[in-house]
Amino acid sequence: MNSADNKPNQGEGRKPQNGVPDLSDLMNRGNQAPEKTEAVDLSSLMNEIRRVPSSGTPKSLSQAPEKEAPRHIPAREPNTVQRPAAARPLQNSAVHTSNAPRRRIRDPKLEAKRRMVSIILATTIILIIAAIGMGVFYAISHLPKKSKDTTATSSSSAAVTSASQTTTLPSETESTTSEATTPAPTPTPEATPFPSGGPALAGYTVVIDPGHQAEANKEPEVMSSSMGGSKDRSAQGFIGTVTGRDESEINLETALLLKDYLESLGCEVYLTRDTNDVDISNKERAEFAVEHDPDLFIRLYCNAANDSKTSGCEVIVPSSGKYAQQLPAWGEKLGKSIEEKTGSAFTGCKSSGNYTGLNWASSVPSFMVRMGYLTNSDDETNLQDAEYQFKMCQAIADFVSTMEKH
Repeated sequence: MNSADNKPNQGEGRKPQNGVPDLSDLMNRGNQAPEKTEAVDLSSLMNEIRRVPSSGTPKSLSQAPEKEAPRHIPAREPNTVQRPAAARPLQNSAVHTSNAPRRRIRDPKLEAKRRMVSIILATTIILIIAAIGMGVFYAISHLPKKSKDTTATSSSSAAVTSASQTTTLPSETESTTSEATTPAPTPTPEATPFPSGGPALAGYTVVIDPGHQAEANKEPEVMSSSMGGSKDRSAQGFIGTVTGRDESEINLETALLLKDYLESLGCEVYLTRDTNDVDISNKERAEFAVEHDPDLFIRLYCNAANDSKTSGCEVIVPSSGKYAQQLPAWGEKLGKSIEEKTGSAFTGCKSSGNYTGLNWASSVPSFMVRMGYLTNSDDETNLQDAEYQFKMCQAIADFVSTMEKH
């Protein structure tokens, strides 16, 4: 029915392909008997199918258009299988990089912290070892001594106990055998020996007031019967800058020596206090002196100044009273006597109404002797020296001998 002119072009004039035959040819030749059988390479056919784009849905082979332009399929070797580019392994893929050795990245701050922790641990270990070593050394060096001391103490206590036991028996024996004997009289304490040659003071009466006391009394009292104002009953004394001794102690020490010396010369002496543990106001001291009607009332004090170079002694007398006119000259004589005996510079005699202990004793010859400065190291040393104190006593005794008796 179909003539040769009406038959479609089934590949006349085309070059035979060495690879896969055209699909259209295969379909058109399905009903015809093959004139010549050609071998079909299935692997090449599958590779060709894979190369079709996947963006659209592929059409089936039976629906392929007849007028579709034939594709040129390059010749391939029959046994060669070409893999698509997407399936080829990459040289720089993650598989290769995962198997490659990793390089360790170090954090400088982390490394610094690790070093610091290592240093602290090492230092702590060293200190612990040193402490253990010192403890061992202390135990070795001191435990034997303590054991020896304990042994010695126990032995000495045992010796004392045995001695006391042995001495108890004779005392009991003596008490039984000496009942009829008369006890020996208590020896009278000897007077303090003083060098001979002092002035004769028989018939003189002197009252000595060691200034201040151990504890100050801040209660106010009237300064004078003729003047207003008030002061503390007993102020706190000065303190030595070198020895730290209280003025009240030095004043009492010198007063006790002066009393003994004046009494050795025949003078009658009274002290306002003979201990530091008292509470006597300045007014009460003055009234004590007036009651005994002395030829002299001597008050012994120390001095102080802001300048540590200030030194020497001074005399202060009341500015009012029965002897107000004579007292400045007498005070100068007393200061000169102290300067000659002790070598301490005499800074002068002053009349004042600011001292309660002088104002209330203005009816008798009253003198306040400031023996030296506790703020000066040389004066402080001299005031506590027994030889210097005795020279002070000699100077006062010489002055007493120049005064008139009542």
